[in-house]
Amino acid sequence: MAGNPSDFSWIEGWEETDRDATHGDRREAERLMAYWDRKIAVLGSEATIAALDLDQISSRDWSNRFLISVDPVIERSALIVYGPKFARLLSLPEQARPELPLLRQLPQRYGEVFMQGCAQAQRELIPIRLEGKVVRYDSKIEQYRIIFVPIGIKPNSLTCFAFGAFSYRVDEP
Repeated sequence: MAGNPSDFSWIEGWEETDRDATHGDRREAERLMAYWDRKIAVLGSEATIAALDLDQISSRDWSNRFLISVDPVIERSALIVYGPKFARLLSLPEQARPELPLLRQLPQRYGEVFMQGCAQAQRELIPIRLEGKVVRYDSKIEQYRIIFVPIGIKPNSLTCFAFGAFSYRVDEP
């Protein structure tokens, strides 16, 4: 999936300012919801996974976004695609490995959080926002925000995907 070459320049050396670290995480969830609301306004009930502009995965808009295939047996859910900043934040490879269950792809500290968000989005069929704190390997605290928007493969489909955005900031002692 190729993006516009002008979209790539921001990836390398992009440092968050204090303002970004404080406000960027909330803005990611709001931007994702605004994007999805525009899709719903245009497509209505026809807004499915096909509306996600997956060819733009390398663009700045997709930097913190992800798509998870949510299995009825939640432990078998898997990351399908994700943006470059999402990969960097979670120390993931450049490309997702959809053949691996979600828990084997994510750092342990986020496994249960993502499982909870996927299960809740699948069950309630509404956007789910989660925020909280996890302890990193170096004993620093990460304050995270995640949004999970349930999306079908076709209208009224029982197949569920979770389209979302993730960000965190480190709480320095």
